[in-house]
Amino acid sequence: MKPNSHLSFVIPTYNRAEFLDCCLSLIIPSAKKFNIEIYISDNFSGDNTREVVSRKSKEYPLVKYFCNLSNLGADENFRIALGLPRSDYIWLLGDTYQIKPESIDFLINFFLNEKFSADAIVFNVAKRVNNIINCDYFDRNKLLRDLGWHMTCMSSLVYSRRLILAANFDRYRNTNFIQTGIIFEYIENKDFFIKWVGDQSVFPILVKDVAKNSWQDRTFEIWMNKWSNFIFSLAPSYDLNVKLDCIKDHGLKSGLFSVKGLLFLRGEGILNLVTFWKFRYIFPLVIHSSILTVFLISLMPKFIPKIIKNIFHK
Repeated sequence: MKPNSHLSFVIPTYNRAEFLDCCLSLIIPSAKKFNIEIYISDNFSGDNTREVVSRKSKEYPLVKYFCNLSNLGADENFRIALGLPRSDYIWLLGDTYQIKPESIDFLINFFLNEKFSADAIVFNVAKRVNNIINCDYFDRNKLLRDLGWHMTCMSSLVYSRRLILAANFDRYRNTNFIQTGIIFEYIENKDFFIKWVGDQSVFPILVKDVAKNSWQDRTFEIWMNKWSNFIFSLAPSYDLNVKLDCIKDHGLKSGLFSVKGLLFLRGEGILNLVTFWKFRYIFPLVIHSSILTVFLISLMPKFIPKIIKNIFHK
């Protein structure tokens, strides 16, 4: 079975065997259609990840498994995963996401017709970007303004191999945004072409009775400190006002720091007086709501946001 030379999938994973099993079940039929290789980079999981991949590789031999000798952290695992394929383009897929068959069909047809000119391709995520139609980006500041907040989602990103080979992974290690940083650094001082595919989305996977363990307990550390520091670290070729807009856009457009998002965080106990006090000087930089609004929500008993949520879901 000769692998597709145009596209590979890479899936970094850690202790999410149930999600990975579902992810592979969903993507293998489309991968088979085009002989696309699927690389699993296991960050030294302690669950049955190896057994899941072994079973799937018997179903589809182009599933390849690599396991780190210890947990190297998410950013380093991303770097390792992106370095595994030899195809012209590499789709970085989260183990809790699925790609619809029509999106893979679209991408293969794009490669056949466009002669591999794009430096990267960015897909929508659950249709959350609903105000920008399919377009090509050649202006770095416009890309950062329009999609910088969105490109934090790893599963939306397809990289050209030339971008990966030129990437300065060390600069963005331990930022939590290595997947985004290597793109914006690559294009910071050169002509480029990045394609936006707004009408094609990846979607989260829901596994019954299995919770997705991720960065939620570090929400404020990541999306206050690390996010703002990451954006400010981008090159001077990115306009300061665009950077400031991008920092605020993620919290609002993703819903994380909308009023509804803040109520959810309070209901989960993630937003409280301790976190409010710790990050009070950064809130005006990152959140559109007033600091008074954040303070009042942090004072609420946790059951009140849950009652509000139930009312809106009826």
